[in-house]
Amino acid sequence: MKTTDSKAGYFRRFQTFVINRMGPPSTVEKDSLLYWRARILFAILFTGFLLAFFLVIPIIPFVIKEKLWGLAIMDGAACVIVVSLVLCRLRYEIRAVITLLLAYAIGVGVILSVGPMSGGPAWLFAFAVLTGVLLGSKYAIVALSINAITLTIMAWLITTGRFGQTFPFFYTSEAMIIAIANFMFLNAVAAISVTVLVKGLVSIHQKEKDLSSTLEIERSHLMKAKQELEIEIEEHKQAEQALQASEEKYRFLVENANDAIFVAQDGVIRFPNAKTEELTGYSAEELNKIPFANLIHPEDRDLVVENHKKRLKGGELPSAYSFRIINRDNEEFWVELNAALIIWEGRPATLNFLRDITPQRKIEAQLQQSQKMEAIATLAGGVAHEFNNALMGIMGNIELLKMDLPEDEGRDKYFDPMKSSGHRMSRLTDQLLAYAQGGKYQPKHLKLDDFMIQTLPILQHDLSPAVRVETHFEKDIPYIKADYAQMQMVLSAILANSNEAIEDEGLIKVTAGNEDLDEDFTKQYPGLKTGPYVCLTIEDDGKGMDEETRTGIFEPFFTTKFHGRGMGMAAVYGIVMNHDGWIYVDSELGKGTTVRIYLPVSEIEAEKPKKAKVEVVRGSGTILMIEDEDVVIKVTQTILERLGYRVMVAKTGKDAIHIAETFDGRIDLALLDIKLPDMEGGKVYPFIMKARPDLKVIVFSGYSIEGPARKILDAGAQDFIQKPFSIATLSEKLKEVLKGK
Repeated sequence: MKTTDSKAGYFRRFQTFVINRMGPPSTVEKDSLLYWRARILFAILFTGFLLAFFLVIPIIPFVIKEKLWGLAIMDGAACVIVVSLVLCRLRYEIRAVITLLLAYAIGVGVILSVGPMSGGPAWLFAFAVLTGVLLGSKYAIVALSINAITLTIMAWLITTGRFGQTFPFFYTSEAMIIAIANFMFLNAVAAISVTVLVKGLVSIHQKEKDLSSTLEIERSHLMKAKQELEIEIEEHKQAEQALQASEEKYRFLVENANDAIFVAQDGVIRFPNAKTEELTGYSAEELNKIPFANLIHPEDRDLVVENHKKRLKGGELPSAYSFRIINRDNEEFWVELNAALIIWEGRPATLNFLRDITPQRKIEAQLQQSQKMEAIATLAGGVAHEFNNALMGIMGNIELLKMDLPEDEGRDKYFDPMKSSGHRMSRLTDQLLAYAQGGKYQPKHLKLDDFMIQTLPILQHDLSPAVRVETHFEKDIPYIKADYAQMQMVLSAILANSNEAIEDEGLIKVTAGNEDLDEDFTKQYPGLKTGPYVCLTIEDDGKGMDEETRTGIFEPFFTTKFHGRGMGMAAVYGIVMNHDGWIYVDSELGKGTTVRIYLPVSEIEAEKPKKAKVEVVRGSGTILMIEDEDVVIKVTQTILERLGYRVMVAKTGKDAIHIAETFDGRIDLALLDIKLPDMEGGKVYPFIMKARPDLKVIVFSGYSIEGPARKILDAGAQDFIQKPFSIATLSEKLKEVLKGK
């Protein structure tokens, strides 16, 4: 079976090869008549090519016997022509004409060689029929005419005796004519019939081909329509899936949003998400029945309801605004509302996005309070600076006057109260500077529990006998870096407040312990950093404070009927903040007050305090005093000259720089004020040091050491002294710096 299929495949390829050599394949395929004629011609040539060998064998003996060498040559030539027609590249028309002429020639040759009573007429018969098949009816008539002429000529030649006397033929001329007429009639009928038949078959084939082509076109159209329909169905399916996925995503987003999302219509809440239920404390069913106005704080209710009505009417409103709501548990929240006008179920409504901003509001309030405190602190620092300069004039002149007058008990009874009042005013400025985050700080590393144990017994003498103090300190409390005196001020002010808040008998609890503050905690208090802290807690069971009093307690001039409130707590705030700490007061009326102070841990061991030397020490050398206050200049210059120093004065920064650059002599030390009329002391310092690299500098100012003074010290200045200062303190400081201690 496989061998047969293989042979058939070879034959079809050979057939295609020969037909393609008759003309362009596209032309043959498009012309059905040419297509079938080409196939018939191929069949004729291929059959003739195969049968030629079988016809030659029986002819050879006959040709030899009869010595028909002309017939042999003609047959051989015919075989060669057939083979050439099969293999060579010729147009169909030329190939067809050659084939027909070959058939005609063979027929004539056979008749001339053997006689009319042979196969020659059959060849002529085939010549006419094949002409009609291969070339059409017109050429078939021509072929029939050629046959008629040929047979007529041969008959005339034979009857006249000019040719073929030895061939058997008809006995009479009438019989010959009748035979020729019948032959031509049959030949014509056959040729024309076959031609018509071929045309009919080709026509049918063409119709089938056209129908098949039409069906193929329709089929392609249907396939295209089917594909388009499938694509449309797939796109519709994908669109539905995308819509479903989008709906699921939006539902997921709405249900899991951090904001409350709902529709407000007919005065109630519809389609609330989970956050709405969580924020209000009501279920979706309950919200659908409760007027949403009931959830709004009474003070904000009219505003929100009026805005909602305006929005439903298409009025212009802010894109977002804030108000308060009250939940099911009567808790108050600050919220921010973003709303848009929509059509919900065919009627106007608003789509609302409600965000809980209560934590932000608390932080904003704390930040505003902090900024307010900073502004007041700046003012307090300026006041303290000017006050210290004035005190310098008073205290310095008192000491100079005391030095000029002879020692006398009557004298001292006036000087000592003046000096004591001056020191009292100095402590007041210390409190102002402490509040201004400055203060005359000398921070040391100390343990808070040891500090409390040493300080509490002293401060308890100022408390009411009916007030008990209990303490509890954790073991191994780490060191903190703090100013001993300033921490005493903090503890004294807080205990005084607690004592005044307790009207009869009461209790003050003082505790200290370690706490590690994380980010969640520090976010609630701007400026507070994460890390380990020591927490000092002072709690009393007094009458407590209302919210207004609690929020104003750290303002420097805030007062209540309790004398302990006011500047004391303001100074406490400044001291704690300047120690990089944080202070928080929690209080309610009738429930007492709790003060918590957080101070950062220091890992450095405690330093032993040095004993202050108060003896007046004389010296020598040249001192450049850079100061703009006349009172301070006069008293300080007098003190320095009394101590044995030569003094040069510069009232501005430019004057100081000029003296440093141009003075032809040695300047041993400069007293540099921070606040000058033309430039800051910190900007003067590098210029005078550039002019005199060996110059020693003491910063002296009415401001604290922390701030601009610290920057000058960090830049290389040797020491700091705060106004007002005593003669002994100044003399000791000069001695230490000039000797390089």
